[in-house]
Amino acid sequence: MGYKSGKDCKVTIGTDTVVGMGTWSISGVTADQMDTSAFNDNWKTFEFGMKDGGTIEFSGLGDPADVTGQEVLELANLNNTDMTTLRLYVDDTSYYEPCQTTGYYSPTSDSGNDTILSWVNIVSYSINADKAGMLQKSFSAKVSGNMVLV
Repeated sequence: MGYKSGKDCKVTIGTDTVVGMGTWSISGVTADQMDTSAFNDNWKTFEFGMKDGGTIEFSGLGDPADVTGQEVLELANLNNTDMTTLRLYVDDTSYYEPCQTTGYYSPTSDSGNDTILSWVNIVSYSINADKAGMLQKSFSAKVSGNMVLV
């Protein structure tokens, strides 16, 4: 794939671009570490626990007329909607999205047999205005499962 320029990135909901966005970030997967050390141990020991899909942050110019992007995200927050088609593009064709397929990166149920599809919840959004600048809007999301590069 090679190095990518940030100017070629974008945020979409399916094929609809979220207008005005200028930054995005994914915190990535973390794993709980459970302390398994006991009295009289000289070193702490740990075992892996559950995985956490991380968070997503994106922001840019606020556009009240963007009814297929920014408004959809606000309504997803207000209505507690699970989003499976939020995409964070790294170029014209490659993007990160909640995992919707079976395979190595797919979360599974406790039995380990059933694939659980991933999704994103918009947990907050903010709107900021400054007399010396443009209207700004930012969104925060929580990943349930895992984001994958497509």
